Amino acid sequence: MRRWSPEDHPLLDAFRSRDFRWFWTGLTVSNIGSWMQVFALGILVVQIADRDGKPELAPLYLGLMGLARALPGIPCTLIAGAVADRVDRRRILFITQTTMAFTALTLSVLAYLGLANLAAVLVAATIQAAAFSFDNPARQSIVPRIVPMPFYPSAIGLQSAAFNGASIIGPLVAGLLFVPIGVGGLLLVNALSFLAILGALFVIPRIPPAAQPSHGLLRSVLEGGRYVRANPVLLWIITIAGTGFVWAGPAGALLPALAGESMWNGISWLSLLLSAFGAGALSAAIFVMNVARVRSLGTIFIAAAITNGVFLILFAITSAPLVALAFAYVTGLGGTLMAGMGNNMLQATTDDTYRGRVMSLWGLLFIGLMPVGQLALGALGSLFGIHAALMFGGVITLAAGVYAAVRLPMLRKWRMPSRRVVPAVPPVTIPATGVSTSYK
Repeated sequence: MRRWSPEDHPLLDAFRSRDFRWFWTGLTVSNIGSWMQVFALGILVVQIADRDGKPELAPLYLGLMGLARALPGIPCTLIAGAVADRVDRRRILFITQTTMAFTALTLSVLAYLGLANLAAVLVAATIQAAAFSFDNPARQSIVPRIVPMPFYPSAIGLQSAAFNGASIIGPLVAGLLFVPIGVGGLLLVNALSFLAILGALFVIPRIPPAAQPSHGLLRSVLEGGRYVRANPVLLWIITIAGTGFVWAGPAGALLPALAGESMWNGISWLSLLLSAFGAGALSAAIFVMNVARVRSLGTIFIAAAITNGVFLILFAITSAPLVALAFAYVTGLGGTLMAGMGNNMLQATTDDTYRGRVMSLWGLLFIGLMPVGQLALGALGSLFGIHAALMFGGVITLAAGVYAAVRLPMLRKWRMPSRRVVPAVPPVTIPATGVSTSYK
């Protein structure tokens, strides 16, 4: 009997690269830990608001976490792409992943000792945001160097599957372990999970820059901005997706204010909601894995933005638990599908010389602007209720999608350029070094 091979499954084309297999496995383990931390920190912040005698401020406290991420995220992200285009991207990931691991470990110790307060959580969020600002463009731009471009849609889908599959498993595991090991234990598990991606990075060869810029860092940043501004497609992808990320993206981070420590049929309601969002996101990721067979990515991108807005509104106004889980699922699906289509469209339109800088702008939507939306919706949630805040975010996202459908034919009609599919994937050799090369 012939052995199974990734070549038998086009969705798994990227697994034909040995280095990508290591990278993906490390990220999958680490991502499960990260989603356990999302659950743990949400519970911790709600507990802190209760200890302060101000439970109604839990949405605002969660919003302040967004502000703590945005303060370093915006300036760091603006230069991180230029750094990724001129420094070994694997070395950047070693530094950022190690920093985030030590931060999670410190939070775990503080939680065990009962010393974790809002200030400590905000400081940790600030440090991790600064590290992630540099991590994201390096992680995103490393993939086209370890898989051939015809298999890049598979790589994007598999990365998204690793992240969004973990968004189902992580909260469910965290919900089960919360009672026996507590917040501190969950944070410790996350800290240990970073060992998986650090181990994978040891196996992957160096990823030096494709070309060494001859000018300064600031000029590189400005050139990246001019490159995007000169391309209306890139500019509008970032604008429409950014609107959705800012106003609908923070929904998951604000769920602890909605669910708290409540239970439904003996299971943490927060873990169920997070997992429903994650299940929708995973379904979208599976579709993205197959996007090489689809060319009308612009139409799907716009439809996903509209879906994300509509179902976030429906989720915000429903009170039936099973219906809420169904709406959460579709909301997660729409948001991730929009992100996946936008990522593919950006990568297919961007020259590798500018890839790190363009992806840093893409990362800015998550790292810098989404936390600003989290603060805004958190403040609205404390004033008018968390359901009203989420509904407002859905309305803005829906409006952006409708505008793109009506007024932006360049996006609506965007199609993936046809590429010849390579039957087999040899190691990709980087001429400058002679080494073969085959995401928290």
